[in-house]
Amino acid sequence: MQLTALASLPEVIQAAIADDAGRLLDCAGHGEPPTAAILVLAHATLAAACELGRRSGSGDCLEIIQLHEAGVIYLHGLPQRRVLMVRCQSVAVIPELRIACQGLAKPITTRVRPMSAPTMGLADALHAEPAW
Repeated sequence: MQLTALASLPEVIQAAIADDAGRLLDCAGHGEPPTAAILVLAHATLAAACELGRRSGSGDCLEIIQLHEAGVIYLHGLPQRRVLMVRCQSVAVIPELRIACQGLAKPITTRVRPMSAPTMGLADALHAEPAW
């Protein structure tokens, strides 16, 4: 299922896929695409949950459902260190999202070309600024 089909589900406001650097790989739905800061937070939230699961012996986190004052954010881990973030109006759509995520779990090629990073020493890495 493509993101446009996912975003067309009732109750879904927007769906986006990002990599671990906060780069938007694909987006569909209403409103402005999420910023790099939001995408980094989504990835960091899922990564922290994965770490908690591994340390507690439960394994990697597959999904997170966050209930907020103005709606729901659904996070789903994808291959290649990507995260799916879906903004919804209510949790009623979560079962349909889970089914749709099965089609997204396959490795994909992105529209974003990878950037080569300069080689850094330990001192450079300690003083590096975040890219976002």
